Amino acid sequence: MGVRRVQAEDVFREANERIGEKARELELQQPIPFLCECSNKRCFAHMLLTLEQYAEARSDPQRYLTIAGHEVEGAIVIAKDDRFALAEKI
Repeated sequence: MGVRRVQAEDVFREANERIGEKARELELQQPIPFLCECSNKRCFAHMLLTLEQYAEARSDPQRYLTIAGHEVEGAIVIAKDDRFALAEKI
């Protein structure tokens, strides 16, 4: 039985899920700071997204949100603007 190595992007994604849950609980409408989900475990950059934008990005579990230029290793960038990139692991 193999043990899956926890990747930095998975840790950041889990933190973002908790941020999103709390924001929904509080019914926040304004943009919320979500963590960059890049591969650098020392990255603490963030991006401001509405809950709707975050939910859209999360519609596929293979997708990661990063600050532009912080793309996830081994992933293909499928959308990008000057604030963030959406990458999909293959």
